[in-house]
Amino acid sequence: MSWSGWFFFPHVVEVRDLLPGGSLGPRYATSARNLEAEVIDQQELVRNPDGEEVTSSTLVTVPIEANVPLGSLVTVWPGGAKERTATVLRVGRDENDPPLPSHEVLWLT
Repeated sequence: MSWSGWFFFPHVVEVRDLLPGGSLGPRYATSARNLEAEVIDQQELVRNPDGEEVTSSTLVTVPIEANVPLGSLVTVWPGGAKERTATVLRVGRDENDPPLPSHEVLWLT
């Protein structure tokens, strides 16, 4: 059985990757890339990279090959009334055997 991509990733998000720092420190990519995604607005306590408990307001699932870096900027619901840009607080991976797609899970501020 084959499932189309929109079944697992019915939404689109815009991602500006956090790039490694040079002499001026880390920076964001100048252009955004559009990714298929599933967006769920829900509040959840997560630990940030410093180990502090923070509230995540959005959970985003993207294909695993997206490789979204921690700290990147993600715009959810682009072009709509609920559009907002948030920072990636935590990244998780869920690797599955076919026919299920492997994916990254992004927790956003």
